[in-house]
Amino acid sequence: MQINGGPGLLVRVNGETDGVVAVRVENGYVTGAYHVRNPEKLSRIEQETAVSR
Repeated sequence: MQINGGPGLLVRVNGETDGVVAVRVENGYVTGAYHVRNPEKLSRIEQETAVSR
């Protein structure tokens, strides 16, 4: 899925959304990784988006 225009991972526990991991990529390198668990921010996640190369 994409989070803020970059690759991300949706984390589910027992079928419920527990958080997301967003990754910032610059010039082909991962320069940041962010784990978000704030329920208010997670409520904005509506659907998964397939990521391809």
